[in-house]
Amino acid sequence: MHTMNDHMPRPTFHFTPQRNWINDPNGLVRHRGLWHLYFQHNPEGPDWGNMSWGHATSTDLQHWTEHPVALPYRHGEQIFSGSVVAPPPDSDGPLTAYFTSAYADGHQAQSRATSRDGGYTWQLDPDNPILDRGTSAFRDPKVIRFVDHEGRSRWILLAVEADDRQVLFYSSDDLRTWEFLSTFGPLGPEDVVWECPDLVPLTLDDDPENRRWVLLLSTNPVGETPDPQGSAMHYVVGHFDGATFTADTPELTRLDHGRDCYAGVTFDSAPDGEALMLAWMSNWRYADAVPSSPWRGAMSLPRRLSLHTIDGMPRLVQEPPAFARDALARATPASVPGATQPFRLPLSGHSLVELQWDPAAVGTVQLQLRGSAEALVHLEHEPSSNILRVTRDGPDAEAVHPDFPSTSAVALSESGPMRLLMSLDGPLLEVFVNAGEATVSNLVVLGPGPVTATLATERRGSITLTAVDVPQPAHQAVAGVGAPG
Repeated sequence: MHTMNDHMPRPTFHFTPQRNWINDPNGLVRHRGLWHLYFQHNPEGPDWGNMSWGHATSTDLQHWTEHPVALPYRHGEQIFSGSVVAPPPDSDGPLTAYFTSAYADGHQAQSRATSRDGGYTWQLDPDNPILDRGTSAFRDPKVIRFVDHEGRSRWILLAVEADDRQVLFYSSDDLRTWEFLSTFGPLGPEDVVWECPDLVPLTLDDDPENRRWVLLLSTNPVGETPDPQGSAMHYVVGHFDGATFTADTPELTRLDHGRDCYAGVTFDSAPDGEALMLAWMSNWRYADAVPSSPWRGAMSLPRRLSLHTIDGMPRLVQEPPAFARDALARATPASVPGATQPFRLPLSGHSLVELQWDPAAVGTVQLQLRGSAEALVHLEHEPSSNILRVTRDGPDAEAVHPDFPSTSAVALSESGPMRLLMSLDGPLLEVFVNAGEATVSNLVVLGPGPVTATLATERRGSITLTAVDVPQPAHQAVAGVGAPG
């Protein structure tokens, strides 16, 4: 007899902790050839609490080695979200971490730590907290480099006053002393808090003479009747002059149209200045009810961010990681005739699937995923409206939480050839539409073992289908206590 835990098998090509709770990614940095992921972690149980920074490393952003807790909570102080900056490549300086100290008296402030052994052990600054406003929701510091028009380099720290829906900007020349610069916000819905800001410079349409700044924000509903849709990510495109962020238009744009993409931030010191984002795949509405054990919480696929003009507006594009694209490129595409009978494709449940078709020739396309659980996932593209819908439903989906069943609707830009890349890794479903023009990220409950994908079309045009099962690693790598390797 299956238990609900069976419906959430451990992912194999996304990061999950060996045990216990995780949420936000923290301190994303590449240093000495390794990608470092720190993350909000309860080292003592499966629920939120005892917030500390867990730690994992990877050489390829696919296979992760988990290390001992990097920054453990202390009596009267939990370690909330933050960031890490690497020293210049030709320097032997330390890694520097900034995090929110959440004190037992209810106030939050920013603290600092340094590491001289590559990020495995950390020394707290004796002057902590180094930035304190005496308020209760001042959190999530993200530190970036900024070079002005005269070539002068300095550090910018952005953090939120979460309840006020404001981003605060500070400047430093030495990573120790911070000068207040400006605020941005509030705007958008009032019944949310803002969390986990990031400020990312991107060229528009790959034009080096047209650089914009993208402010990433995560929003979580609060109040007596919070939105049952729960938490989500948004972004604002604008300009940053080293002191003030100015939005092109005063509105928040949805970053991911699914229910389970939150707290995403980018890696410091990624090669070639690329913007690579990692997010937490869950939703505060039901994160504590997700039936997985002994782990609870997972990270998204890493995504390469770029900025392109879509429907006359600068829009964020999120591409899947190189290892996913490479795996599909090595597979042999097949041509599936439409409107004859449903085409069934067996999958391991840890799979990548890419579909390409002409909506004018094929009409409405439906893709259904079923496993051993009493639940389903249904994807549908209807060409007359050019809307993609992703639905998760069924008794086992309802059993997770009353707000877990959902339909995500994405209005796409313009009619034309469709390309859909689907990553299914156990309970983690990520859909990338038209090379990342839109994304939909959802937790799903399909059960352990194989999954059957059933493809149906309205008309007889053909669909090009490429599918590959991602091999499971022999074991999840875990470094021994005290072993940085």
